[in-house]
Amino acid sequence: MDPPIVSKKRRSHKNLSRPEAQASSGESQATESLTILWSLSIFATLVFVVGVVLMWGAMALWQLAEGPRDTLYAFSDLLLFTAVVTGSVGGLLTPIVQSRRKRKAPKSLQMTALAIALAPWVLVVIAMAGR
Repeated sequence: MDPPIVSKKRRSHKNLSRPEAQASSGESQATESLTILWSLSIFATLVFVVGVVLMWGAMALWQLAEGPRDTLYAFSDLLLFTAVVTGSVGGLLTPIVQSRRKRKAPKSLQMTALAIALAPWVLVVIAMAGR
């Protein structure tokens, strides 16, 4: 007995590119782009801060010799600088994004984003006090 022939329905690429086919959130494209930039800068800051703290912990735990230790200090300083830059961008964008969006983020998310944005500056103070 032969299996039944099932036809494959092909999707038209024209239908997918129509504006009606895409979900609309009610936000402008500029606002959506600004929101994405804000969230990526906050996430990148978090990753860099965690990297700095892990590197500082590893250097304190292993008490490396001078050669590798200097390289790790330089790399952790580079990560800290990058965290300060991305954190400053994310911190400055937080109120801007919230004022532009029709549907605002919860207050807890806004406060968490600001805490992450300020974390690199706290690490800079700690680094300056420790050296």
